[in-house]
Amino acid sequence: MAVKGLERFKPNLDPPRDFRAFWNGTVADLGRTVPEVRLGDPEPTASGGELRRVSFMSLGGVRINAYLLRSKSEHPCPLIVHAHGYNDRYEVMHDWSRNCHVFGFDVRGFGRSVDAAPPSADGYVLTGIESAETSILRGAVADYLQAARVARDLLEDDATTTTFKGFSFGGALALMAAALTTTPNLVVIGQPTFGWHAERRRVSLAGSTHELNRYLERYPWRLDSVSRTLEYFESAHFAGLVRSPTIVGIGLDDDVVPSRTVLAIVNHLTCLTEIRLLPVSHSNDSREVLWNRFNSEWHAYVVDGIPEDFGLEPRQIQSLVA
Repeated sequence: MAVKGLERFKPNLDPPRDFRAFWNGTVADLGRTVPEVRLGDPEPTASGGELRRVSFMSLGGVRINAYLLRSKSEHPCPLIVHAHGYNDRYEVMHDWSRNCHVFGFDVRGFGRSVDAAPPSADGYVLTGIESAETSILRGAVADYLQAARVARDLLEDDATTTTFKGFSFGGALALMAAALTTTPNLVVIGQPTFGWHAERRRVSLAGSTHELNRYLERYPWRLDSVSRTLEYFESAHFAGLVRSPTIVGIGLDDDVVPSRTVLAIVNHLTCLTEIRLLPVSHSNDSREVLWNRFNSEWHAYVVDGIPEDFGLEPRQIQSLVA
């Protein structure tokens, strides 16, 4: 779809010729990876749910640390799988567990999973940048897919639906994972990164883009090689492959993940999509609180079901303002 009035932020981005073959091969490799799940002892929670620390094997024999928070409900519940932001780690999302099961994980190279795949001194996104096969981002996407698989296996018939959730870096991973599987019933992404790489390098002021620009200032002759690798992790290339209903939050004023790079992703989505426009993201602005309205809305869809008119006008694109 194209966001009305913002269609100009739909650059022509052609994926590498072997893009689908590359990712089909990655998914096949992951499918041969036995998770070897380890479960910690149950921990009490204020919400009454059961919290367990989890670890599992992902692509390349990397052990990923995670958690499973089972709802205290006596009936099967929806499952929410979520990742974290860049240079971050998971937080146990107790607020979601009253009527949902929650599975969160630390992506390889971050948080509790950092020792299994230490990031490059040049920056996380540059780890294994020599090729798409060696890029840490390939493993990060696989981690999300494996997390969803492990969560469903642990819950068995106790999970009714599955939602992929992520913000920023986690939003990009949720989108990419959703493009490679039919598992999610709903995809929830806020300000997803890794869209329109050339423009990101030009207008973004922090995060992974800062690492990239700093690296290329030191090694300008590596620009073509780095660009070729990142084409396999261009979020817009994945957007058209997503089949699940998707709701996207976009902060219009954002110095870390500029909104035009998010629109470049969203404008390539072809699934049922709803967009919520917010004034800011990645900021200390008091209007960040408006994201709570976005969070309340998508959580209601998880619990109560997606509305029959989801993705249709006039509700398709809405502004969330004070």
